[in-house]
Order: sequence, then C-alpha cells, then structure tokens
Amino acid sequence: MQLTRTNRSLIRRLFRELNRNKVDFLAQRIERKRQLAELEEGGMVAIVHGGIDCDGGRWDNRVSLVPATITAVEQWAERYHAQAEGPQWQRLERPSVAADLVEDDRDLALEAFEDGHAHLLCA
Repeated sequence: MQLTRTNRSLIRRLFRELNRNKVDFLAQRIERKRQLAELEEGGMVAIVHGGIDCDGGRWDNRVSLVPATITAVEQWAERYHAQAEGPQWQRLERPSVAADLVEDDRDLALEAFEDGHAHLLCA
C-alpha cells in the first residue's frame, strides 16, 4: 500500500478516533484513592446508592459501609452492577454524613396508575 495523501489522512483520522475516548484507568484509581482518603472515617467509607428495578420500583439513599480501600469499593460496585435490573447509581460519602440520610422508596408504576396516567416499563 502506498502512502498517498488520502491514505495518510485516513490513518491520522483512525488514530484520532481511537485515542479520543480513551479512558485512563490508572488516573481514575488515583482519583478514587484521593477521594477515599478524604472521606474515610475510622477506616470505613459509606457508599450511598440507589436505582430503579424492572418493575418500576425506585430506591435512593441506601447506605452501605465498606472498608476505605480501592479494592473493597470496586468489588462492592461490581457486585452491585452485576445484580442490576435497571439503572443504578452510587456515590462515596463520609459515614457521619450518610448516617443522616433518609432512605426513599417509591413504586413509579403504581404512582402513575393511581394518578390516571398511562405508564410503560421498557426493558
């Protein structure tokens, strides 16, 4: 293959696209370690989490206490996402702050039915 002007342009574009959305996992772990050091209390950190299941049940502000290590937090997140039936979210918080949170549970499908709205759950 000859390196014509068009071929060089295509190769440059390919490398740009390959490197555009690259995720630096080491930088993410360094940032998580900094965050854990900032939020840990007594060797523990709180993970505040929520989500929506396949039936339209929504929960938020549930708290799990885990050791303040990167490995423990990543393992918890992997187990949490492995059991997902819909969108889920989580954030790290200080245990003293998380203790003041009030857990919230709602049934979105039932609320829509009671209000007389059509409600559709999509998988």
